Amino acid sequence: MPTKNIYSELQQGNLVDALVMLQTKVGSLGDWQLQQDLERVRDTYSTMLSYLAKGIEDPKGQSIRIDLIQQAYSINDRANRAITLKKSPMNKYCQVYTQSRAESIDVATIQVALETVGAEIKRLLSDTNQRESIRQHDLEAAIRQHDTLIGQLFNHTWTSNIWTKTEYTLYTQLLGSEQLSADDKAVIISALTMACYELFDAQKLMLLFDGYLHSDVEVSQRSLVGLILLIIRFDSRLNYYPQVKSRFTLYCENRQFIEDCFRVLMQLQYSKMTDSVSAKMTQDIMPAILRSSRFKGIDLRNLDKELTKNGENPEWHQNTKDDAKAEKKMQQMTDMQTEGADVYWSSFVSLKGFAHFSQLHRWFAPFSFEYPDSYRFAQSMRPDILQTVKSLFQFAPFCSSDKYSFIFMIDSVKQTGQDVIANQINAQLNEEGGSDLFEQVKPRVRKAKEVSRCYIFDLYRVFKAYPYHSELFDPFGKQLVNFSPLYFDILKPLADNYDEMLSLAEFFMRRGAYNDASTLFFKLKPQEREEDSDLWQKIGFCLQKKGDLELAMPLYRMAHKLNPNSKWTVQHLAQTAFELKEYPESQKYFDLLLEDDEDNLKWLYKKAECMFGQGKYEESLPTLYKLAYLDEQSEQAQEMLAWGQLMTGNSEKAEKIHTELMEQNPSVRNNINLAHLNLRKGDTQNAYNLYAAAYKLAKNEEEFTKAFWEWRPYLKQIGLDAERLKLMLDSVRMNNN
Repeated sequence: MPTKNIYSELQQGNLVDALVMLQTKVGSLGDWQLQQDLERVRDTYSTMLSYLAKGIEDPKGQSIRIDLIQQAYSINDRANRAITLKKSPMNKYCQVYTQSRAESIDVATIQVALETVGAEIKRLLSDTNQRESIRQHDLEAAIRQHDTLIGQLFNHTWTSNIWTKTEYTLYTQLLGSEQLSADDKAVIISALTMACYELFDAQKLMLLFDGYLHSDVEVSQRSLVGLILLIIRFDSRLNYYPQVKSRFTLYCENRQFIEDCFRVLMQLQYSKMTDSVSAKMTQDIMPAILRSSRFKGIDLRNLDKELTKNGENPEWHQNTKDDAKAEKKMQQMTDMQTEGADVYWSSFVSLKGFAHFSQLHRWFAPFSFEYPDSYRFAQSMRPDILQTVKSLFQFAPFCSSDKYSFIFMIDSVKQTGQDVIANQINAQLNEEGGSDLFEQVKPRVRKAKEVSRCYIFDLYRVFKAYPYHSELFDPFGKQLVNFSPLYFDILKPLADNYDEMLSLAEFFMRRGAYNDASTLFFKLKPQEREEDSDLWQKIGFCLQKKGDLELAMPLYRMAHKLNPNSKWTVQHLAQTAFELKEYPESQKYFDLLLEDDEDNLKWLYKKAECMFGQGKYEESLPTLYKLAYLDEQSEQAQEMLAWGQLMTGNSEKAEKIHTELMEQNPSVRNNINLAHLNLRKGDTQNAYNLYAAAYKLAKNEEEFTKAFWEWRPYLKQIGLDAERLKLMLDSVRMNNN
């Protein structure tokens, strides 16, 4: 029986029990405000229940109860935070909370300051009349001031309490300000998301709904990503927040919102797979690329070491095979990247130790040269290298965090290293973009898909690489289920969209998440779409991959009925029936396949195995002879023919074939097969010698034992008793160890 706690009691609507437990928790804190708020909830609920006992029902009773549950949730959250502040004051969040409360920040005042300094930065960047040294001094000061201000506002928002209506209005005005930059608004949207992870606030969620409607794509997409992540995090709790549910349902009437939600869900799911993507990148793709002469064997992570290694010219080691393999791996990397894989995580995770990343708000900053460290880089770097970096950022889909890492990495290596990097980047970009590369580098409109993807990459880096990431709730952690709308009540209206659900199901299927994929496919009600054979195929495939073969068969049969010309369906019907040992049906489908490709070795082998499974040994001989003819170099074909002869009583022919196989290749299998025949005819000594020879040839016990029992179903039929065979097996093992 699960342990009861306040949260679980509230989830189940057990307000009385939850209030009793809350009283104990709050009473131990000595917080008069929490105590007062709790007493107000208890008194209100007690009064309402006392009226109900007298037969007086409040028509708004249910809505009042829901409001009281919301307040109880909030009191519990605040109590938990108070406990953390008391017990773990060195926790990073606690430190920021304490500092931010001490600064007594006023949101309206800091908004005006940000607008003012933002305008000043723009003026200084375009001012050509002011003396350069003075302009640079003032610009650096303005950029530092901006960083300080946005950091203060981020920290204040991140550690904020449950909003009052006034605070909600202040932030609404902040998002609507035409003077405040979109980048600053984007950072604050991220702060709202982080704040809700620490202390749930429905009003912040409502502001994220508003943020999705913002005209700036960065603000809009960050709002949507945050909204979905928080809905997933607090799904069970949100049943008691009808304002959130109704708002989401209303938005689902908009086709674009639905498409955006599914796109974000797929990207979030891909980010959960980053570990496997990184393993492929580091163990397979990158080693092949770095071996290619095209990349000169230089690993940016060990640049200085590579540049001085043996004093050799990398071009001496050009290898066309390596180049071809590198091209293939580059294409794999491009395909993975196009679909949404985080292919750069493994390369950049070690580059998050620069001073820039000491402050949390900078992890959420859209890339700009208007932050102190990035501005210093832009001023100190040679113009040609700076131009190269800007060109790269126009082409490469780096997230903001990785762009900052990249420029700081370049800044940290020697001048020679910078030249090498710049030359390689230019060579690659010119190959992709033509000779007028720098002329093409112009501001471009970023699409919502690109923005949300890069933002999710940035979030992944926060929750995995921020110095205090272990203190944060990780939405990409293994404890969370996959990002399917079917798992979360608030997101279920999304499931009514057939096309998007189909795309998501196919995405899960491609990624190997067959359980989630099949659940989504079934939600599409294939029984109502009998004309769609592809849907039946896909569900059957997912069930087959899960191992639910008996469930997969009728689905494949339906797909075959709807489209009898699909060779793919017939193949999977044949294979699934074979695995279920339904040999007559399996043979029927293999025969269908052989009608179009009568000499297909794979299908001929399977047909022969089906006939063996049915005991049709005599009927199998024509197929076995055909296999022996078509695949004359294969021992498998000869071995099967020998067993076919043996099962039909032609032991002499079987022995002749096995003897010829032994002469050509005295392998483990051939020794054992011939030993079986000798044991069958009573030549125990020769059989033992052959078994012993096989045992010595085998790499290990497992290989020998597997070959020994390979034809187990047919050994008894040819007169070899299992107990006798076990004695022989034990004798061989004991005497040869």
